[in-house]
Amino acid sequence: MYMYQRQLRQALAINLQGRGYTLIELLVAMAAGLFLLSGVAMSYTAIKSTVVASKELSHAQEVIRYTSQVMTRSIKQTYQKPELENNKAALRVHQKALQLACDGSVPTVDYSELFTLSNGYLTCDIGSGPVQLLRGVEALSFDEDGILISIIVKPVDMPKQFENGVLNDNGVQIDIAANRLVLDKAVFTNP
Repeated sequence: MYMYQRQLRQALAINLQGRGYTLIELLVAMAAGLFLLSGVAMSYTAIKSTVVASKELSHAQEVIRYTSQVMTRSIKQTYQKPELENNKAALRVHQKALQLACDGSVPTVDYSELFTLSNGYLTCDIGSGPVQLLRGVEALSFDEDGILISIIVKPVDMPKQFENGVLNDNGVQIDIAANRLVLDKAVFTNP
């Protein structure tokens, strides 16, 4: 009899252990899980928007950096004052022979580079047809003040937080002096 009671207690203990969770325990667990999931979702959204803004800013910086690099090389090596064309939408820069051109070639005769914006691309033409140098340009214009050339470039998808502070309405202004023109007119004297 004692053995039977012992087996009965063990059977009841097993039955009590395997009976599962109550409805309230399940609701509390689900509420805690939903709270944690909502925190993860909010974190994911914040991280995703930061990554998108970072990519947009990186692209905008690359557009500005490359435009500055190409234009600086061209304007600083010219022997003539650059000319604005097409209502300040194009810039013609005259170059001497055997100078590096905007398309990467080194022409053996004097040439001119014509920089324009075409379908979102910064293009350059040295007489053999326009070459696409850079994509992702929304607006491009030029201005001049003597030998100081201003390039106003606006990248595509500039992050909203930078549009009001860094950019004016037209884009970022890059000022480059045609310093070879200054050196040609300079008079050097021995002290």
